[in-house]
Amino acid sequence: MTMCSIQKTYFLFFIPLCILASVLFTSIYSYTVKQDLLHDFKGMKFIVDSDSDFEASLIYTYSQKFDGSSKLKNLKSTSDTLIFMFPDSDEIVKKFRLDFGNDPKITQVKIKQLQLLFSDKTIVLDEEDIFNGFYKNSSSIDLNKKQQIISFKKEINPFDPYIIFLPLAELSLQGPTYTMVLLSPFIIFLLVFLINIRKQYKVTTLEVLILLFIICIPLKIAWTTFCTILLCAYGLFSAINNKKLLFRNPFFYGFIGVFCLLVFFGRPSSFSIIDKQLSLLLFAFISTTIFFPKYKVYRYYVFTFFILNAIMLASSICFLFWFNDFYGLEIADYFINIKDYSDNIRGWLYYDHAAFLSFFGLVGLLFAHKLYERKEMDLKLVYSYHILLFLFIVLVGTRICLGLYVVFLVNLLTNWSNKKRILINTLLYVIFGSLLIFNIQKIDLNRYHLWNVSWEAIKDNPLFGYGLGKSNAILHNRYFIDKANFLSPLDLNHSHNQYITFLLEIGFVGLTVVIAGIAYFVYITKLYKNTVAVLFMFGLGYMFLTESILQTSKPLYVICFLFTFLTSKNKTGI
Repeated sequence: MTMCSIQKTYFLFFIPLCILASVLFTSIYSYTVKQDLLHDFKGMKFIVDSDSDFEASLIYTYSQKFDGSSKLKNLKSTSDTLIFMFPDSDEIVKKFRLDFGNDPKITQVKIKQLQLLFSDKTIVLDEEDIFNGFYKNSSSIDLNKKQQIISFKKEINPFDPYIIFLPLAELSLQGPTYTMVLLSPFIIFLLVFLINIRKQYKVTTLEVLILLFIICIPLKIAWTTFCTILLCAYGLFSAINNKKLLFRNPFFYGFIGVFCLLVFFGRPSSFSIIDKQLSLLLFAFISTTIFFPKYKVYRYYVFTFFILNAIMLASSICFLFWFNDFYGLEIADYFINIKDYSDNIRGWLYYDHAAFLSFFGLVGLLFAHKLYERKEMDLKLVYSYHILLFLFIVLVGTRICLGLYVVFLVNLLTNWSNKKRILINTLLYVIFGSLLIFNIQKIDLNRYHLWNVSWEAIKDNPLFGYGLGKSNAILHNRYFIDKANFLSPLDLNHSHNQYITFLLEIGFVGLTVVIAGIAYFVYITKLYKNTVAVLFMFGLGYMFLTESILQTSKPLYVICFLFTFLTSKNKTGI
């Protein structure tokens, strides 16, 4: 039995079973949480730190609206403890809000602990969990997320400080337990799969390191960095052992060139400013010491995201199944307010950025089609990948990636020449970008705010920008906020558009030189003749329109990793 047929059998048969088993297990766990909330939940205790007394009360609802009729008074007289006991009910509390009274003498408050009191147990939430559990707050409150302090805007009239928490069921779900229940069928599947292929498929040390890097994409950045360092160490060992460096690899010069341009035009004031860009140097070294088995990497990448998308589908089905019981809403409400709720279906991930994960999944789609073209992947697996990826994109609500999926699909179904492909995609990109820019106020008010504040700053220093790492300070600068006619800054540290971020930090001159340098690199390496590389770069271009994708470490590491092997020449037998 060939490896291709083994993969087809296991993934087409067992993955659907894993999805069903995962939905069943998570539903059983959710049912136990529901029963606990219905029969054993008694109340909650807040441990607070405040320099002043305040008259706290708690308002709750069994639906989505607060009507003031269900109000609890604090049963504890001490200033550091608030206790609220709930009456017995045959319904689950959907929402609750903590009111701090209307005394303007109130000072800062820190909620050090929240205890959910059950008849047979107590669930304790620490400061970080509590801040993550805030859903909304009134305009009279200012939240300092770094120090986890609640401050009060006493100038607001009327002064009515309160915080609405996430639904009680969401706070009651134990994250590690839910994650283990969700993942257990897939873990068992992987163990069975690996045991069955161990004799037919020999994996090298390099392949193990590559697979670890891919697996770490949806995990913590520290793990991705560690895997990158392991690849560097392996590359150093390989170079010493073989007494050979791959200086002919053009990506070495490409990575070094982009890093130097960003440092030159970005004028970093300290070493910490360029910590993200150091990934360019790490992968420059990797590209000179390691030859990547390209199509094996394609397979590892595709099957990793195949499983990840399947897990996300299982998580989505379970969440939507219990959506009405825990939130008091219908499924249509989820899609109407998808930004508010989609976090719940990917919250089990350490790195859960919806747009970036969707984009990385789309890259896997390009790899899947390339493997099918080489007769190394069954068409049914490619179709299955399409279905899982499309459902993931829809369920997390990443509109830019939904449009990009359509662009990729059109390209994959056509047989255009390289020149025609580039011309048509450039035209589509210009049209899409123009429509987005001129309609951003209707599409996304937050980005409209960020882009306008950024543009006011760009007009004051258009040629060379303000330097790398200055976006956060500029977007919170009162002068530019007032010039853009906005009342207050958004709690975001970059412009959510890579082009605007570049203009802000390295100016028109820096951006022009960087783009010209990349274009020259694409020309001399003939990347424009590689369909996968072309679509990947157009995909990055689309992501640049709505995300500052190079401002965070994770996507920059992954993009460097993808570029390193994307166009490497495959050797016979590799």
